[in-house]
Amino acid sequence: MNDDLTRAIQSLADRLVDQAGRDDAVRADVRALATAILEATERPPATPAVATAAPEPPAAPVPLIELTLGRTPPPPARLDPVVSLAADRGTADEDLPGVEARCRLKADGLRWAASRRRLMDGGADFALEIAPSDREILDRARGLACFLWMNTPDFEVPADPSSLTVAAGCFEAVADAVSLVRGLLADESNRRYFEPALNLLAEAQSALRVVIDRIDGRKDPDQYATYDWLRGVAAREQIYIQRYMRIDDPAVPASHSGIRARIQKLDAGCQDVRRQAKKRNSLLSRLRYHARRVESELGDEYDWGKIFATLDDLVDEGEPPSRVEIREALLPILERMPDVDEPPRGLQMALREVDRYLAARRPATQEPEAPEPPTAEVVAAARLLAGKAVVLIGGARRPDAHDALRSALGLQELIWIETREHESIERFEHSVARPDVALVILAIRWSSHAFGEVKTFCDRYGKPLLRLPGGYNPNQVAKQVLDQCSGRLGDGRDGAEA
Repeated sequence: MNDDLTRAIQSLADRLVDQAGRDDAVRADVRALATAILEATERPPATPAVATAAPEPPAAPVPLIELTLGRTPPPPARLDPVVSLAADRGTADEDLPGVEARCRLKADGLRWAASRRRLMDGGADFALEIAPSDREILDRARGLACFLWMNTPDFEVPADPSSLTVAAGCFEAVADAVSLVRGLLADESNRRYFEPALNLLAEAQSALRVVIDRIDGRKDPDQYATYDWLRGVAAREQIYIQRYMRIDDPAVPASHSGIRARIQKLDAGCQDVRRQAKKRNSLLSRLRYHARRVESELGDEYDWGKIFATLDDLVDEGEPPSRVEIREALLPILERMPDVDEPPRGLQMALREVDRYLAARRPATQEPEAPEPPTAEVVAAARLLAGKAVVLIGGARRPDAHDALRSALGLQELIWIETREHESIERFEHSVARPDVALVILAIRWSSHAFGEVKTFCDRYGKPLLRLPGGYNPNQVAKQVLDQCSGRLGDGRDGAEA
């Protein structure tokens, strides 16, 4: 018998049984037909042998098997396997994709169960309107090794099918929350969202457990697998899930829409963080690229402009200027940085963090390298400042830079005043006013713009002010001393007064 004929016979039988369950006349006709078929197929009595003894009394007639065609059959043994991914090893992270897929399929299965009942009650054509969807959803279930208990013969659709819609929404809420936590497991940049996501998953699975118990009273293996995974990950990550993990603390199934909305909102926050992280990583790559060009002596004014602009973009994106990647990109090129009278905000903040790092860094354990021979500019500057005191305002005091400057310029004392952003300049006046101070240096690369007002003190006490745009290297400092202050310091050279 070919498959088409088999399906046709099955369809006719199903329709006949369904009609007999609702029409007494049809049921009577079916029973009469069944009786006639049974009588027609009875075995004829065998020809009796010649009796040589007294005949035995006739045997009692065997009763006919009760006909049940057309009657609603009793439900078969309940198919309710106690399935748990945690039976032997606990539900693992790698089980979550399967849990998510099966929960979404079960949501579709519940909606189809409600639609199927409605079609059957409305007299729909079984072969054309019902059987194809039956086959489609069962094929999907086989592909996922999923037991669709809501699409089995023993499942009784509730009188109010709206409860199936609620259950479908609860399954989808669990699937959404599982999808969210799966993405967060491998995303270190979003770990602050992980605990809220676990709380939402706990609420969703609790609501699912409650609604399944109301409509069918069974235990769903994927709901239990979700609960079991939550217990395991909470122990592993040392996270306490406060609600919805106990029988006496159930969630409300009707709130599944609100749960899904909160999941979507949390997921949107995660996506924003991922987009921002992607953009910041792109900016860091750009910074490293142009810094490498400068370090390899291929860079020019264009590269420095890109470095300054990228630092501004990173700060605007919320990237901390103390980030290691920023510092490591800038450290090799600090001494090559062009003089900038007013450093951009991003550059100033990054340089301030680099300065703090250098000031706090422990000196190397190996023997220090021999100092380079002094340049002609260093010798000339030392002749102007030897035996005198100099005030240096800016940044964090670096012991190695302090000693190098004092030694190279032959200073009696280098008064290094550390600065902090937005602090008052009043505390600088006492040092500037000292009679033995011959020069005041303002390291503008490391200082706030407000410190430029220190010129008022310099004018009041007749001290030259040197605006140092670069670093603390003695060669750079000596050049600026000669260019800006040589006339004020008595060398006779023309120099720009600060």
